[in-house]
Amino acid sequence: MLAQLEKFYSQLRRIYTLGCIGALLDWDQKVTMPPEGGGDRAEQLELMSALSHQAMTDAAFLEVVDSLYEGRAALAPSDFVNVREMKRMLDRARCLPVDFVAHRSKVTTLCYQTWTEARAKDDWQAVAPQLEEIVSLCRQEAELIGYEEHPYDALLQGYEPGGKISQIKPLLERLGTSLAEIIPALREKFRSVPEVRGDYPEDLQSKFNLHLATACGYSLARGRLDPTHHPFQTSLGSRDIRITTHFYRNDYLSSVYSTLHEAGHALYEAGTLEKYKGTPMGMPVSLGIHESQSRLWENLIGRSKQFCRFMHATLKDYFPEEHRRITPEELWRMANKVTPSLIRIEADEVTYSLHVVIRLLLEEQLMTGKLAVKDLPDAWNNLYQKYLGIRPTDYKDGVMQDMHWYSGAIGYFPTYALGNLYGAMMLKVAERELPTLWSDVEQGKCTALLAWLRKNVHEPGMTYGGPELIKRISGQDLNEGPFLDYIKHKFAEI
Repeated sequence: MLAQLEKFYSQLRRIYTLGCIGALLDWDQKVTMPPEGGGDRAEQLELMSALSHQAMTDAAFLEVVDSLYEGRAALAPSDFVNVREMKRMLDRARCLPVDFVAHRSKVTTLCYQTWTEARAKDDWQAVAPQLEEIVSLCRQEAELIGYEEHPYDALLQGYEPGGKISQIKPLLERLGTSLAEIIPALREKFRSVPEVRGDYPEDLQSKFNLHLATACGYSLARGRLDPTHHPFQTSLGSRDIRITTHFYRNDYLSSVYSTLHEAGHALYEAGTLEKYKGTPMGMPVSLGIHESQSRLWENLIGRSKQFCRFMHATLKDYFPEEHRRITPEELWRMANKVTPSLIRIEADEVTYSLHVVIRLLLEEQLMTGKLAVKDLPDAWNNLYQKYLGIRPTDYKDGVMQDMHWYSGAIGYFPTYALGNLYGAMMLKVAERELPTLWSDVEQGKCTALLAWLRKNVHEPGMTYGGPELIKRISGQDLNEGPFLDYIKHKFAEI
């Protein structure tokens, strides 16, 4: 068995390295690549996807994994988890022919490039045919992988292992209904909030953001912060974990919360144990848990009164006029204004989950064929009218606003709302176990909270699935109650 384990980990290192190279090519495409480089980059990523898939589905490697899985009872705990999770991932990967994987990579790379150009021009017709091909490929993928209940499950489980739409849809719809009931009253309470106004140079915004992210634990010794069309985080290795954001010259808060969100993702990636690099024990549990970390730092911490006081004190070093113009209380109200809006990544934390519910409903219909891509803009607009009482007047702030579908990531969106629920349940326990948590946050000291998250969330890797992990932490099954309690308590005093 020792010889088999050596072969197992040797191949995992190769798979991990190939993945990091692919991630570097993807990061460069989204951050620094010249506009006309898309064709070559599509071919490069097509090759990397093929090589990665071939390494995953190599016959000798599959034989080793199957053999180790059969004898898993004799393995050490960390080896047991690594073999169990690789078996799960490989059972999925071996369903997909290498030609299919390579072709899908090329199609999604080209579509993303088209989307970046088409969105700037509000040109839906330019990208719709490529999105139609992506949806078709996603349907094919679901059939190749197989599912017990719904084709959407095959895609969802690529992001949230074990997740089923029959479980997640009712949970998120209950959450959406409860939030919709309180939005009108909260919206009224925030009518007199000061507006962000002024001119905030991007270089100063970047330095300000890094100051705040560093307070949370992010380090430039192992990362970067760069501008891009749609913010994201990526890991190019255990010591190269990069984040991106966007800048608006007249609104520094937008980039602050974008940066904190991506820094939360990065802190999770950096918090896994390096000795397990490239193995499931060194990987995030699921994207729902991943989003719990980004949403926790962005909202539960970043939009708290305590962090806003720290942020206000920091303003004087970067934007002194803004520091004089507003009080800490006004900054908190600016950061937490509740009002329905068109853009998901700009949404307040109360209305945010409604954006996710809308996308889940659309994805479900796309996967069953009930909704055609050509009808997607009207369906999108109708759901925004129904759930948020607003209607897009263009494509770029409507159906073209997110990069996910145009990158092939159908099934991803529910994890954002699940992250809200996971994060609230985690914070409730952390508050109980860390009595100085909020006084520390007010001083820009987040080391105790980060250490708590590393011990309870990051370091276990994929030892437990998301639902099991949250039950071990909180003693409860995943539910919307703690998040709703958090929202009601937070805004009760206004």
